[in-house]
This record gives sequence, C-alpha cells and structure tokens, in this order.
Amino acid sequence: MLRSKLATQLFVKKKAITEKMLRDMISAANAWDDIVDAFDLDISAKALSKSNDKTDVIYRAFAEGSIRSESLRSKLHNHPFPDINKLGIYSDSDLIYHLGGGLANAIQISSKAAAHKCPFNKAYRVLDFGCGTSRILRYMVELLPGPDYYASEVFFENINWGKQAFPEVRYLHQDNFPPLDVKDCSFDIIYAYSIFTHFEEELHKKWLAELHRLLKPGGVLILTVHGETILGRCEKEENIRIAMSFGGQNYEDIKNRFHAHGYVFYKCYDSQQLGKGGLDADIFGISFISRKYIENNWTRKFKLLEYDAGAVSNWQDYVVLQKQ
Repeated sequence: MLRSKLATQLFVKKKAITEKMLRDMISAANAWDDIVDAFDLDISAKALSKSNDKTDVIYRAFAEGSIRSESLRSKLHNHPFPDINKLGIYSDSDLIYHLGGGLANAIQISSKAAAHKCPFNKAYRVLDFGCGTSRILRYMVELLPGPDYYASEVFFENINWGKQAFPEVRYLHQDNFPPLDVKDCSFDIIYAYSIFTHFEEELHKKWLAELHRLLKPGGVLILTVHGETILGRCEKEENIRIAMSFGGQNYEDIKNRFHAHGYVFYKCYDSQQLGKGGLDADIFGISFISRKYIENNWTRKFKLLEYDAGAVSNWQDYVVLQKQ
C-alpha cells in the first residue's frame, strides 16, 4: 500500500513515462544502493543517482535488476511477476523481455498519447487490447495512476493471473471475434501492441471496427503493425526470417502482394498449441500491413495522426489513430 500511495503522489499528474520519472521513483524508494548491489557496479549509489550517462542501468533496474534483487523488486514493483512458463503461448520468451520490453513499450505508448494531446493523466478509461501477461499494463498502472484500466485477452490463464496480480484492473475475455462486453464510447485511449501484427485481413477489419465502437469521439488508438521495415529485413536477415516464421514462404510472392494490395497474411502457428488457449490458427498468424493500405482503408473511420516506421527495434511500426 505504501508503494501505491507513493506512486500516486509522484506520478498522478504526469503525462507520460520518462527517464526522469523512473529516476524520481528510484530516489523516492531509496533504491540506488540496491541497483549498485544488483549489478555489482563500480560506482557509488550517490554518484549513480547524479550520473547522466547510466540510462541503460536505470531501465534495466526494473527488469533484470529487479529479478536479481528481491529488495529492488519490492521497491520498484507493486505487483508480482508472472510465471512465463504457465501463461499461454509465452514459454518461448523470458521474464527479462516481459519486464524490460513492457517498460520500453509503455514509454513509447504513453509518450505518443501525450504528444497527440490525449495523455493518460487526462484519460477516464484506458483499454489494453490483447494484454498478454500484463507486461505493458504493469507500468501504466504503477506509473500513470488515475484512469480506470481495462485489459482484454484470449488466454484464460493470463486473465486469471491478471485478476489476482492486478486487482485494480478489469479483465475481459477476448474471443477470436468481436464484440467485447463493453458499452459504446467507453475509452479515451486504447492501445494494442503486437496484436494487429497477427490478424487475417477480414478479422482485422472486424476488430478495428470494434475498437472504433469502443473509443470515445476524439479518443486515440495506438497500435503496432508489421510494415515495410520488417518485410525488407526478411529478405536478407536469416534470423529475422526465423523469428517471423517465414519458413516455406516465397519472399518475392509476399513482397509483390504487399506492394499490390498492402495486406499480406500467412498461417504459421501450431493449431493445437493455439487451440489450447482458444485461438484459431487459420486466422491468427503473421500479417504485413502497408502505410498506403492504412491511409486508404483505416482513415474511413479514423484520422491518421502518426505513422512511425520501425519505431519498435527497427521491427514494428507504430500507428496512432483518432476516432473521427
């Protein structure tokens, strides 16, 4: 409860998660010594707190630093860490990715919302669409308190765990197809990280229309897509082709379809594995969506505020939309 009150006092008026916010939180929690100990740093806690060239250490303190140190975890996190091996399809990822990647995504998403005059501190309700292990939601709830947070997810394991770990969040079961059990015009902000990167075209249209229904007029939708950046990398980088489940795909065919139509989808996941969580592998795979396709199709219902190509590790593109 103390950490929760501390976060509320420090951050309730903040528009977005920033490095300064993280530094302030570490200082308020008196956690500089814990960071030095967790990473066995050759620098004093006082010097670290005043250093401007230790940005990576600041961010890592919330991920592997908090995994290494129970004291640091208790000071920087107000919610438990997930058991990745038991939650849905995430057993191929590690906890450091879920904590560190979640923080990086939360910083980007909150910054984009603020940049387009829809900051989290002014939002009444926010939806994390396809929340997974609540890895992004963790930082929104802890560092940007104020809105009523909702989270939707397909896998029941993630919903059940989330309800226990984040009792202040309302979790919704998300089926393969809409709708969600929420009234029209409920949310000021909806974000969907690495969700529209997997939908078959007709399915993506249905969910895009559903998120439009759920947004308030003027509300902002922030999501990511696979675009031209990652498609170009698939041509020459073998490790990227593996990560994108490109085996058996004809690159030239996909590239030609991408440039001709703007939307390419292929099936690539094990149907039994996905089926255990309720997903249909015929409509949930890998998709590529071009900026031109978005401009020609999505702007019928939304205003395109921003398209940030390769913003996620030169991999995924951010798209920021506003309900007309």
